[in-house]
Amino acid sequence: MAEDHNKRILVSGAGPIGLSFALGLKNTSISVVIVDQHERPTTALLERDTRMIALSHRSVAFLKSIDVWSDLKPFATSIEGVHVSEKGYATKVELFASEHDLRDFGALIPLGRLVLGMLKAIDDCDNITYLDQTRLAHYELVTTEDQGCEQADCALQHHGEKRKERFDWIVAAEGMNSHLRMLSGIETYHRDYDQVAVIARAKFEKPHHNMAYERFTSDGPLALLPVGSHEMAVVLIASRLEKEKWQTASDAVFTNEVIYRQGYDLGDIESVTERHIWDLSLMMPKDVCKPCLTLIGNSAHSLHPIAGQGLNLGFRDCELLIPYFAGGVIPSLHDLARYQRERRHDVVKVVGATDFLVRSFGIDLLGATQLRNFALKSVNFIKPLKKRIARFGMGY
Repeated sequence: MAEDHNKRILVSGAGPIGLSFALGLKNTSISVVIVDQHERPTTALLERDTRMIALSHRSVAFLKSIDVWSDLKPFATSIEGVHVSEKGYATKVELFASEHDLRDFGALIPLGRLVLGMLKAIDDCDNITYLDQTRLAHYELVTTEDQGCEQADCALQHHGEKRKERFDWIVAAEGMNSHLRMLSGIETYHRDYDQVAVIARAKFEKPHHNMAYERFTSDGPLALLPVGSHEMAVVLIASRLEKEKWQTASDAVFTNEVIYRQGYDLGDIESVTERHIWDLSLMMPKDVCKPCLTLIGNSAHSLHPIAGQGLNLGFRDCELLIPYFAGGVIPSLHDLARYQRERRHDVVKVVGATDFLVRSFGIDLLGATQLRNFALKSVNFIKPLKKRIARFGMGY
């Protein structure tokens, strides 16, 4: 690693991934500047943002390591069990955290509370600066004579004014349509799933007892994730051809579809929130590291939500990248190659598993449903496989 004092890192993107990476450097001598093109959200706005985020067991452990979980925990609902089944068949797979000597597999937390907790922690850090309404327009690499290493001259647009600042490293946490990834010329693999995710919260008649449900149907999978005592975060996958239908669907139409897919395990749906709809696709860049630049979060990978691993992969990016800056130093090219290998292995594993689920449960050929039912039944009798599936969901 290149050694020097008072290094400067620019983090582009103030979502949960960018903020958590910055917080991981709070005890170093590195000066961190976070920029985001949007206005900083107010506390009131974040408190009203009740979109739910699924955190794996490993992600919760990471949030504990950067000292934010204690403030987030009061707003979280633990996931103590997972129920997997396919519509039309009695076979089910049930996983319980207690079987693995754990209290839970992870937790659900409102996105607004997650971001709010991180922003409050950022405000208490002397070495972290947050600049809202600021965009990194472009950057160029320079080699300094006094330090003999590459740095990045960054052109920032802040509140409409242009200025140039020099940083030792840039971390892009801008989301799937990352400006920095495109600016740096990194090639990407992209595949459209021709599906949309319809996301909402629903209050059920019966308590969920902290059980999450994954239901596979011929119309698409349905995930129900526990919130509070009777509410569920609903992720309903549908064909993109039905996007307009779901954009205009009434509460009754939506609740009827959820009950049609899930059944009455939790009784009737008593109320449902406004729906949010996203197009689903797979994106993987050829590289996540270039000189003075690292991609993390959805800038580095974007995948189908069927296994709930997208944001959790981003937290694992942070978990593995932060140690390379320990002691206030900047990673070497050798360090970056090792980091990229480590992350590539994890991401390919998760993308492969996710893609397999999307493809296999989307097949309606003769005998396909019977084969899937047999596979689900087998999980109950192969304990090592059941344990491996549980650990995969926990992020390990």
